[in-house]
Amino acid sequence: MSYEQKDGDIIIFKNEEATGNQPPYTGKGLFNGEVIKIALWVKEGKKGKFFAGRIQSEQPTEQPTETGDDLPF
Repeated sequence: MSYEQKDGDIIIFKNEEATGNQPPYTGKGLFNGEVIKIALWVKEGKKGKFFAGRIQSEQPTEQPTETGDDLPF
């Protein structure tokens, strides 16, 4: 039986190949029907270790394309 990710769920894996500034933990989540990428780093704070992370949309952002059709001349 395979795992089916539901809205609000995240899946995190240890990144065994992380080097330099790459995140030691990565994964994906599903939020409001959109797949997001997750990166986590282990940081040291006044109260001990904690996770700090970044999320971003897995969907590529649309870049405007230049076409000759809408030129005013």
